[in-house]
Amino acid sequence: MSETRINRVLHVLKQMDVDAIIIRGMDNIFYLTGFRGSEGSLLVTRGDVVLLTDFRYLTYAAEVTKGIAIVETRGKDNHLATLCDRYGIRKMGFDSYNTTYQAYQVWRDTAPNVDFTPIGTEIETIRAQKEPEEILAIRRAIQLATDAFTRVLAKIRPGTTERQIAGELDYTMKNLGADGPSFETIVASGARAALPHAKPTDKALKQGETVIIDFGCQVGGYSSDETCTVAVGEVDQKMREIFIAVDEARKAGIKAVRAGLPVVELDTLVRGTVEERGYGEFFRHGTGHGVGIAVHEAPAITVKAEALLDENMVITIEPGIYIPNVGGIRMEDMVLVTQSGGEVLTHLRKDLLQI
Repeated sequence: MSETRINRVLHVLKQMDVDAIIIRGMDNIFYLTGFRGSEGSLLVTRGDVVLLTDFRYLTYAAEVTKGIAIVETRGKDNHLATLCDRYGIRKMGFDSYNTTYQAYQVWRDTAPNVDFTPIGTEIETIRAQKEPEEILAIRRAIQLATDAFTRVLAKIRPGTTERQIAGELDYTMKNLGADGPSFETIVASGARAALPHAKPTDKALKQGETVIIDFGCQVGGYSSDETCTVAVGEVDQKMREIFIAVDEARKAGIKAVRAGLPVVELDTLVRGTVEERGYGEFFRHGTGHGVGIAVHEAPAITVKAEALLDENMVITIEPGIYIPNVGGIRMEDMVLVTQSGGEVLTHLRKDLLQI
């Protein structure tokens, strides 16, 4: 258990003026304890930390956690109410972003004397600023994904299907030691590249097409996320113009990154660069997002964002242009925010790779 991280939660607990916080989001539980399973809750009181999970995870929980109590949950036993009585909890904060309404109802019904107060995304906000060991884990995930992509790229030819490329990438990342892909690998070619989150199909690559490949892996519980656009042979002048617009926006975004920058200003700058090239209407998603335990986490870099970039955040810069029935180009780098600027963590070339 990281005392620093628990202390940050205790600070939230005091700010919210609650006696304890119950956490359901497994990414948040992993962040605070190192435990990850399909079922579990974490109770943080002013003095103790208690993990509630079922018999399947008791041995594993004891192996990966330190300094916390582990309580086995059984059937309909009212564990939370018992703990509330034990610790004198009358006001309980909960991470409403990850708690289902059904779970909330059960808590309210079984602990009627406890006032449950939502704390929103306070834990996710804490996670946004990475510690040195987290940054190291992210670097490892990036390096492994880079190695896998380099191996797979050498095998791609006209006639290779999107599904084959995605499957080969997933297999290679795991074969090299990844826990698994950090999200469902995206491979979209030709006109399908106009779909930002296209699922791979049996469509075969053809000469003159662009192929968006968006991939990443998890290593030690931390994620990478990167996008390259590959050209199958020579592409037409239109697609080259689109590539230039995306590349300029990507470079402008990376250059602007620094601690203290309002996130909305970063989005506006990147979006404005695309608009200056005449393609603004074809860039419809956010400029980027934070990456860590989850592949999408705070801060969201969008036109509605209110946060500031902070030192040791890891974010993506990923402008894209998508023209229906024609195709698209997206390029994405991961960037570490520092006081003086942004350090690009991803290694792959972002020129229009040609196969």
